[in-house]
Amino acid sequence: MSARVEGGWLLGRGVRGLLRCDEAEVVEGIARYVMSQHKSLRVGSALMESARGTPLPAATALLGGLKRFLEMRVGAGREGVVWVARLGNERRAVEPLSKLLPEVSWTEWKFRHWPDAAALRAVAGLRPSSVRRAFRLARRLHRRYEFFKVLRVLELLGYYSRYLALFRGGRFRLAVMSSHSNPHGIAFNLAARRCGVPVVLVTHGMPVRPVAPLSYELAVVHCEVARRTYEEEGCRIERVLVHGRRQHYSPMPVAQLPARLAVGLFLCKDVNEVRLRALVERLLADARVSRVLLRPHPKNLWRGLEEWVSLRGEPRLCLSAGGGVFEEIKASDLVLAGNSSVLAEALTAGRPAAYVRGIDHGPYDLHAFVARGLVYEYADERGLEPEAMQSFYLRTDWPAALRLFANVCEDEAAVALRTGDALREVASLISEKANG
Repeated sequence: MSARVEGGWLLGRGVRGLLRCDEAEVVEGIARYVMSQHKSLRVGSALMESARGTPLPAATALLGGLKRFLEMRVGAGREGVVWVARLGNERRAVEPLSKLLPEVSWTEWKFRHWPDAAALRAVAGLRPSSVRRAFRLARRLHRRYEFFKVLRVLELLGYYSRYLALFRGGRFRLAVMSSHSNPHGIAFNLAARRCGVPVVLVTHGMPVRPVAPLSYELAVVHCEVARRTYEEEGCRIERVLVHGRRQHYSPMPVAQLPARLAVGLFLCKDVNEVRLRALVERLLADARVSRVLLRPHPKNLWRGLEEWVSLRGEPRLCLSAGGGVFEEIKASDLVLAGNSSVLAEALTAGRPAAYVRGIDHGPYDLHAFVARGLVYEYADERGLEPEAMQSFYLRTDWPAALRLFANVCEDEAAVALRTGDALREVASLISEKANG
């Protein structure tokens, strides 16, 4: 079970883990893409780099950390289970767990743009010496790293300081999270561990290497490959369960595909709009394509997507109405995507799918779907090849590849029962420790 850990060592390990994650090609690519979409960010980044060596970048990063400190809304609960979810996909992963452990109170620490009175009072309690140390750390880091990485470290410190005070002010039995390699997720894990509160990770997709090497008492992960990734990246997890997918499973069809095909094009958040436009034009030029459904990522970063679809004025091209992902997979005869775990979801649902290189700004085959024989790869020179795609998935060795990326042997309800038992076991052990 979790024990209290010396704070300086733990926080230093967390900062190093965040910097390691932010060195990844996919993170740097997303950062560059976000700046390309926002002039204010480009101007601000240029200003910070031109001011390198002066106090301005460190002071700006310190303000960023303070903003993160202030954005927490904590509610009234001070015991039981505490959980955080900054984005919708994190919330969808964590929220159902409260039904699995209803005898314990669940408290959400929420993220809000404007601070409340409790957060403002907490700022007054910050020690000036801690603020000065954070400022000096920012100056040292900016000698080596880009400003956005320095800012992310100070955001981690802001979250950590707030979380640590909140954990110390309560009697929590579990801390539940979904995002593990960004400032708020790392900070939440470290603060809980510092205070001896067991941490539960419930993931909402495939992990992207590198992964912050954190510790968990329990993790419910996306698939077997994800479990191996956490282990190889240095995470310490006492017990691992794998999300069940059998309720969505359908075997790959052996009958001939329809003569007219509805193509679902599922996007990552960092869309390569030039590549996307070219792909869509090629699909619309194919006489077999009856419809192209574009489903943006919930955190879509291309600001011009809706405008482009509207101006294109093509009745066969439409944007998702925001329904469930499996409903839109089932409404598609074929699925195309880039570095998105939706490819595994589509194949689980019995829809032939293809990986499209370069449709987002991540590295080629980020999750090794192609390398491990899970996904057929789309090629521009060949175009859409429905029959070849279908043949690929009817190989005798393909189901084994699917099982690595989707637990089709168990359904969600069965895994939920085991998850509830595991949550209860972890929560009771810390109660016994406290009472002992």
